[in-house]
Amino acid sequence: MGNLTIIVKDRLLLFLFLLGSVSICGQTLVKKQVTPADYSQWSTLTAEKLSTDGKWVSYKLAYDSGKDTVFVQQTMGNKKYSCPSAADESFSRNGKWWAAIEPEKGLLILNLKSGKIQWTADVVSYEFLANGKYLALLKKAGPEQELDILNMETGMHYTAKDISEYRFNADGKIGAYITKQENAVKLIWLDQNFHTSEIIQSSAKRFKNLIWNKDGNALAFLQELPQDEYQGTNHKLYFLNHMDATPKLHNLDPLVDKDILNGMRIVTPPAKKSLEMATDGKKVFFYITAAKVQTNDKEIVQIWDGATPWTYPNQKSVDGWQYSSKMAVWWPDENKFFKIGSDEFPKTQLMADGNYALNHNPMQYEPQYEIASPVDYVLTDVSTGKSKKIIEKQIRKFDFIKGSGSGNFINYFKEQHWWIYNSKEDSHINLTLPLGIPIYEMDYDCAGAAPPYGSPGWSADEKYLIVYDQYDIWLLSADRRSRKRLTHGREKHIQYRIAENSYQDSQLLGNAILPGNKFDLSKGLLLEAFGDDKSSGYCYWQPNGSIKNIVYKDKMIDHLIKAEHAPVYIYREQSFEQSPRLLFWTGKEQQPTILLQTNSQQNHFEWGNAELISYSNSKGTPLQGVLYYPSNFQKGKQYPMIVNIYEKQSHILHRYFNPEENAADAFPRTNYSLDGYLVLYPDITYEVGEPGKSATDCVVASVKAVTAKGIVEEQHIGLTGASFGGYETAYIVSQTNIFAAAVAGCPLTDFVSQYLSLDDNWGHPRMWRYESQQQRMGLSLFENYQGYIENSPVAQAAKINTPLLIWSGLEDRMVSWTQGLELHLALRRLQKPNQFLVYPGENHSFLKRETKNDLTQRTKEWFDFYLKERPCTDKLSSN
Repeated sequence: MGNLTIIVKDRLLLFLFLLGSVSICGQTLVKKQVTPADYSQWSTLTAEKLSTDGKWVSYKLAYDSGKDTVFVQQTMGNKKYSCPSAADESFSRNGKWWAAIEPEKGLLILNLKSGKIQWTADVVSYEFLANGKYLALLKKAGPEQELDILNMETGMHYTAKDISEYRFNADGKIGAYITKQENAVKLIWLDQNFHTSEIIQSSAKRFKNLIWNKDGNALAFLQELPQDEYQGTNHKLYFLNHMDATPKLHNLDPLVDKDILNGMRIVTPPAKKSLEMATDGKKVFFYITAAKVQTNDKEIVQIWDGATPWTYPNQKSVDGWQYSSKMAVWWPDENKFFKIGSDEFPKTQLMADGNYALNHNPMQYEPQYEIASPVDYVLTDVSTGKSKKIIEKQIRKFDFIKGSGSGNFINYFKEQHWWIYNSKEDSHINLTLPLGIPIYEMDYDCAGAAPPYGSPGWSADEKYLIVYDQYDIWLLSADRRSRKRLTHGREKHIQYRIAENSYQDSQLLGNAILPGNKFDLSKGLLLEAFGDDKSSGYCYWQPNGSIKNIVYKDKMIDHLIKAEHAPVYIYREQSFEQSPRLLFWTGKEQQPTILLQTNSQQNHFEWGNAELISYSNSKGTPLQGVLYYPSNFQKGKQYPMIVNIYEKQSHILHRYFNPEENAADAFPRTNYSLDGYLVLYPDITYEVGEPGKSATDCVVASVKAVTAKGIVEEQHIGLTGASFGGYETAYIVSQTNIFAAAVAGCPLTDFVSQYLSLDDNWGHPRMWRYESQQQRMGLSLFENYQGYIENSPVAQAAKINTPLLIWSGLEDRMVSWTQGLELHLALRRLQKPNQFLVYPGENHSFLKRETKNDLTQRTKEWFDFYLKERPCTDKLSSN
């Protein structure tokens, strides 16, 4: 575990080896059938990285056994290295170094030019700095940690001992670190002499939460204050600036600056970054709260009042917002303070430049039954404190409201259109009305308002808002005078989108920022393309308006990465029949270079194939599905079939799936196709108010379309699904007897009891799931009580004749395990064949290897018994 292996490719020998493996003395290689003993040979390609000069690539092959291996290899040469069990691999930005951590041996540093390898033991984490000139290592030193900084060019190094925390600024030339025992904050300049300076030392409580601004010329951090009679920990805030001259330290102390903070405490709220830094290096954002006396009074009664906006658990958590954390801002040079959040509008999102803030109150229109409540938004100029309500009853979802980098514009989706608010002119403009085409999801079939296709952000000069329709990308000028379609996907039935993962530009370094990216149109745009026929690929929109294809094929193309400093790319290509391969393209050659073909052992085994099928439900709605054929498929022969359901799934047509023993959903489709099963993944469309009936209609139609081919043993068809698919499975078998066996994972089975329950994750009533989301009832229980009954599997249990296996995690916070219990008890009372598997310690998604293995095996045995009539095992003896 842990030796670095050097691999030099010899293309001629490789060619001769492959030639010999196909034909020996003119005989064709006979392919074998995959067995469970062979599953461990399969790996998954992950963690692809490309050096900035495009000359090296690294990737990981992950195995179900956990014995993963990281590789680094040349893109245009013969050198290749492997490191078993390595993780946290990365290239330096100057293209000279590659590093990774191996748990037992420590940090591996590879000189990409010379091939020299260096190991450093006991490394916890590392990062390249100053474009790769320096390397910072956090190391274990007995019970303590130390920070080592190495000059990669000269070999000089600096060591800081007893480290509790450290952060380097944006260009990696200045570091800040906190020592634990002496409790000091120090700076280190990465120069020839590793110049250091102590900023502050204290015998009091610990320092923590170092944060730099984006430009790296201002630093902020906190210090805990002694515990007092009030709840929570209070903090002192420090701010360091003027790095280019003599650094100046400022502090804001709640115990001293009472006239500024008015008795408020500086806190670190959960699930939030405690400090945010603005780009101007002049102000810092933090959180404050009113002081609340600690009490040991025991709660003798909970008052669940029907008149409160929220249910008791949530209502208690905010306590009228008085003691909840609220954002504030401080200008240290002026010692100026402003409280941004208020009891009326306590929640804050910052515009990207940190000069404006949006406030809202999530309780304002409660009680309501949307996934996220509508709110009024108040825009605040943080420098003047002036506020103004700018949007009323806006849907509070991530993709429904965004901002521009300067803070001049807010773009929001309302009434099926994209609007912008111009903060300078105090005006609202509907930008998409003149388009005359829908920019909301036309095939949206959940309850509630249809979401937009999306708006990724603004042009860098903020002249244009970028908006998506069903197929294309539009530039809409902020003054509404110009509209330009960048792509022509509608004519070709190809959906184009900006490859947003390649563009990350947030001016603030925190998590309280109103989302919104900016794109430099003068440099062109990297686009993703996905066809209605499931072809996919990438192309480049050029500033002159032309589009240059990079790759577009009848396969699944993803994970494209461009080298930062070179016009070269890597990407991943796969299909159900072809295991993922990693390709390299320079743009000069017609064909890319195959850097890696995963799972080459597949060539020695029989394998199935996938087909896109078309069908229509009873209303004539055209639908698609994916049909997987058995590896040993023979024309004229019939096979058992299993149908796996959720919502729309045909987009997986070209996705490769490893055979595996530990599937999270208990249904590794490839295992079944390798064992003589047909496997069908149909699309489902819904009518709001009839989710179960809609699913039945579409699924039965898909089964009929496949059985019409004459390839299915119609008495041996199975059905399975998990989560919402588990609900659909449980419901469908109450409406039809075409299935010989079924497996329902973590299903909701009783719409009435589930509707009248709380979500364990947040303490919200689950009513919103039915009225405005996936359960698709659209109306409340009391407006359509009969509909809730008719769509509940429990209420239809007497009509279930299909042997049903139900499984749930005992700790499921999404769908309570008692939902599965209700159906199990109903079927038990009706003396219907069923089993209920409950797994302690598992949530909605299973994580434990032994649990997934057990469930996968039991599911397979259930289907084998009923669909292949294989002998009954002890696990199925009760049925």
